[in-house]
Amino acid sequence: MTTNHVPLFAGLLVGLAIAVPIGPMGLLCIQRSLACGMRIGVSTGLGAATVNVLYGALVLLGLDEIGPYLGGSARALSFGGGVFLLWSAARTLMRRSTPAAPGPVGLSPLAAYGSAVIFNAFNPMSPVLIVALLSPIVGLSAPSLGEAAALLLGMFASAMTWWVCLSGGVALLRSHLGPRVLVRVNQAAGVALTLYGVLALARSAWQ
Repeated sequence: MTTNHVPLFAGLLVGLAIAVPIGPMGLLCIQRSLACGMRIGVSTGLGAATVNVLYGALVLLGLDEIGPYLGGSARALSFGGGVFLLWSAARTLMRRSTPAAPGPVGLSPLAAYGSAVIFNAFNPMSPVLIVALLSPIVGLSAPSLGEAAALLLGMFASAMTWWVCLSGGVALLRSHLGPRVLVRVNQAAGVALTLYGVLALARSAWQ
């Protein structure tokens, strides 16, 4: 690892760079926070952060080993991610009302966490982005165990800080919006998730 990088600080930056852009996982977190409250949104973010840290650990074990995996599994990952996105979009669009107060709405924190782990594991962009961000930090030499642990800790800490802030902000906004507006926002999130799902399936067909 290059000496001009502090591993923990570098991990913080990598974690933010992965989590902050609003993509399918961000939309899923926003939609769940609106429908079910902050706890479900944070559980969703925790699932996403878990997978990213695991991918980061694979990268730190050796960039060469993960290359063939990415090349050989991209089609299956795109297909699986697309199916899960369409399933989430269908559940979102079929929900015709929003509860007056945050509640489970059939989704427990454990279920939110597990489904987020499955989705992010099938998101082909997750490992690609992590490899791209960690490669210049790791450099040509493998990091020590302590450096790798600091990097992963930084990734997890910054990602979870973002997911907590995003879920909390959306949940706070939720309390100031009327039921009709919440339904419209929920439907817009469902449409966006549908588009992401269709794109993922199309990518799997073209690869």
